[in-house]
Amino acid sequence: MRVVLPVLILLSPLLLLAAACDGSDSTDQADAPFDPDAAELEQLVFWGALDGFVHALSVPRNRQALFDQLLSSDSAGAAKYVIDLAVFPSPYWDQVVKHLMARFDAPHRSAFEYPQLWSFHESDSATPAYLRFKQTLYAAQLPEIAAFLDPLAERTIDAREVVWGGVDVDGIPPLESPRHVRPEAAADWIDGSDLVAGAEINGDARAYPFRIIAWHEMVNDTIGGIPVSLAYCTLCGSAILYDGRVGGEVYRFGTSGLLYRSNKLMYDRNTRTLWNQFSGKPAWGALVGQSIRLDVFPVVVTSWADWYAQHPDTTVLDINTGFIRNYGSGVAYREYFNSPDTWFHVPEQDGRLAAKDDVFAVRVGESLTAYPIELLAERVLVSDEVGGRSIVVVATADGEGGRAYEAGVVEFASADPLAGTLTDAEGNTWSISEDALVGPEGATLPRVGGHNAYWFAIANLTEGGRLWEG
Repeated sequence: MRVVLPVLILLSPLLLLAAACDGSDSTDQADAPFDPDAAELEQLVFWGALDGFVHALSVPRNRQALFDQLLSSDSAGAAKYVIDLAVFPSPYWDQVVKHLMARFDAPHRSAFEYPQLWSFHESDSATPAYLRFKQTLYAAQLPEIAAFLDPLAERTIDAREVVWGGVDVDGIPPLESPRHVRPEAAADWIDGSDLVAGAEINGDARAYPFRIIAWHEMVNDTIGGIPVSLAYCTLCGSAILYDGRVGGEVYRFGTSGLLYRSNKLMYDRNTRTLWNQFSGKPAWGALVGQSIRLDVFPVVVTSWADWYAQHPDTTVLDINTGFIRNYGSGVAYREYFNSPDTWFHVPEQDGRLAAKDDVFAVRVGESLTAYPIELLAERVLVSDEVGGRSIVVVATADGEGGRAYEAGVVEFASADPLAGTLTDAEGNTWSISEDALVGPEGATLPRVGGHNAYWFAIANLTEGGRLWEG
C-alpha cells in the first residue's frame, strides 16, 4: 500500500471535516436511527486514520469502546461504515476483519465475503455524514482518489457501493495514442487463437489483443481520424469502444482506482468526473446532470486469425507499449477469468444465466439486449427487435462474439460467418463488413453498437437490460 506523506499537509481540511462531525449538523440526523453515537463514530475513524502517522495527536479515550460498538451493531445503517473499514486499509482493518471472521464464523478475503453486510435497509442511505466520513477515510492515504468523492458533488450511483479496487489513480496505466504495427511485425509474438477486440472506423481497421489491454484497461486512441477510448473492464468482461467527442469537447479517460458493482469507474481528464464504464454516463462529479452519454462504436471479440483473415489491411496494437509487463497469452487475470466467482460484491443475482456467462450486448439508444454467446454461436443468426428497431445478430466464425445490424424490412434466412455472408428470404446474398451489411445493387444495412460482457454486468449496471433467451 502506498502511504502518502507528509500527512500534516492534510490536517487543516481534515480538522475542519472532523469539526463538522460534532453532531450539531441537523442534516445528519438521518444517521441517528442506526446508532446514537454516529457523529462520534465518524470522529473515531478520523482520528484513527491519522493515528498511524501522527502519534502526537490525542485521540478519544473511548475510541475502542466506540469502535466495538460499531462492529457489534446489527443495524443496517452501521453496515456501510463497517464495509468501508473492511475494504480500505485503515489502521482498523485487522480488527475489523478479525471481528467479521468471528461474527460470521467464516474465513475471509475481505468484506466482500459477507453478503449480510451488503443487505442495505431501505431507510438507510448515503447521508451527508457518511459522505464526509468516506472522503475523510480515503484522504489520509489516497488523497487523489478522495478528491473524486466530493460529498457536495452530484452523483447517480449509491456512494455506499463505491469501493476501492486496490490501486491508486491510473495505477493500472492507460495506453495513450499507442503504436500500431502491421501483422507481419507482430508475427513473432501473436498467435492465431489470441482473442482481440476488433474495430474499424472510416476504413481504419485495428486489433487490440486482450493479452495486452488486460494490463491497461484503457486505450485512448484515434481510429479513422476519430478520437476514441477503448474502456476495458476486466472484472465485467466488457471492452467498450467510446467516441470521445461530446459536443465541442474531446474527452480522454483514466482509471480512478474505484469500483461500483464490480465495474471500473473511469474518470475524464477534463473535469475529473467519475464515469460509469458500462453506461458511458457521468456518475459522480461536475458533469452529472448534463444529459451526457458517450456514443458507442461497434467492437467485435474474435480470434486474431479470424480478424486478420477478414481484414488483411488491419494493424495490431504493438506489444512494445513502453511498460514492463508479461503480455503472454492468458497471463493477466488468469485466476479471475478461470473462476465462476466475482471478486467484488454485486447485489443483483439474476439466475437465468451464471454471473460470468459471456453475452453479446447490443445497444440501440437507451435499450440493451444481451445474447448469450454460447446460444448465439449455436444459432449463428438471430432476428430480433431492440429499441423499436428490427435487427439481425450474427455470430463470429469462431463463436467468440457477434455483430449486429439494422434489418429494416429485410428478412434473413441463413448466415455463413466463415464466408462472411448472409442470405435473405428472397435468396439474395449480403456481405458482412464492419460498417454495414452490403446487399444487392449496393443496398446497405448499418451496423449497430455492441460488445461482449459478463451477464452480471447487464443485471447490475443497466436499467431494464433484456436477456434474449431464444
